[in-house]
Amino acid sequence: MTSLNWPEGLSDTTPMPYRVWKVLHAVDGLRGTDEVARLARTTPADVQLQLDEAARWVGQAVQREQQVGDAVARVVTQCLAAAVGPLASLMVDEVLEELGQQATLSALLNRLAAQLSHDRAQLFVRQLRERGMA
Repeated sequence: MTSLNWPEGLSDTTPMPYRVWKVLHAVDGLRGTDEVARLARTTPADVQLQLDEAARWVGQAVQREQQVGDAVARVVTQCLAAAVGPLASLMVDEVLEELGQQATLSALLNRLAAQLSHDRAQLFVRQLRERGMA
């Protein structure tokens, strides 16, 4: 029996869907897949799916807290351009200037989204999701 562990970097404050936390609640570093599945009232296959999803959530959380580099700024600008057109580069530049050298992706996206109407924000988020950034 191989014991299951939380994905590296996961904390109890990482936001994730309930279905993932339901499984992770039973993962303690001692129990195997079958025991976790029994406690979470799910299947062993679902246990692995939820562990994989938790790892993806951790990866996204880490990405959001990294400093914004030129490549990330370009992708954000492209996503924003789909929602607002050519003003996107100006908007991104202004927010990055406001945030300074310690700008994180999370802070950048939050500030940009706050400047958009609901419909444009949804389009922006869709573009970000397509590129794995949200």
